[in-house]
Amino acid sequence: MFKNNKKGFILTQINTGMNSRSERGFTLIELLVVIAIIGILSSVVLAALSSARTKAKYSKAGAEIKEFIRSVNIAQGESGNTLREITGSGCSRCICNGMGDLRNIPDTNQCFINWVNVLTKVKDATNGLSVGLENMTRDPWGSPYLLDENEGEGGNCNNRDTIRTAGPDGVYLTSDDKNYFIARSGLCP
Repeated sequence: MFKNNKKGFILTQINTGMNSRSERGFTLIELLVVIAIIGILSSVVLAALSSARTKAKYSKAGAEIKEFIRSVNIAQGESGNTLREITGSGCSRCICNGMGDLRNIPDTNQCFINWVNVLTKVKDATNGLSVGLENMTRDPWGSPYLLDENEGEGGNCNNRDTIRTAGPDGVYLTSDDKNYFIARSGLCP
């Protein structure tokens, strides 16, 4: 802007509240700091989302297992048999021992076939009172559920049936497994 004084026009800079640095933009270091902060925040958010996703899968597995246990209780009441007698097996999951990662094993694998047979036999024993078992052929991570029919095994009526999910790693008997006990039927001879 021009300012008029007695000697003529003199070009002067009027303070507009901006300094020369802000007119240039951000420095490289400022941009790198902002990018680093965004990276740290996004990694924290992704870790929290991963944890929430895992918890949701455990919740889904727990709900499916509770539905299975409810169906087993109905089947035992309808048939008057223990789970061992209903499935015809003392350990449906034993074939799965030592197989390593059970996630997404083929439908032709005997471990998977045993679990599907259990679902079919339990459903049949409920006389149509249980629905939805056909939807739980695999846990949320892709492994078949693992059932051990223990009640009455070796003549011991104190043993309990168990069902478990192999968890996120898909390997039986690791720390991420969740094991559930099925209440004794009271039918054990």
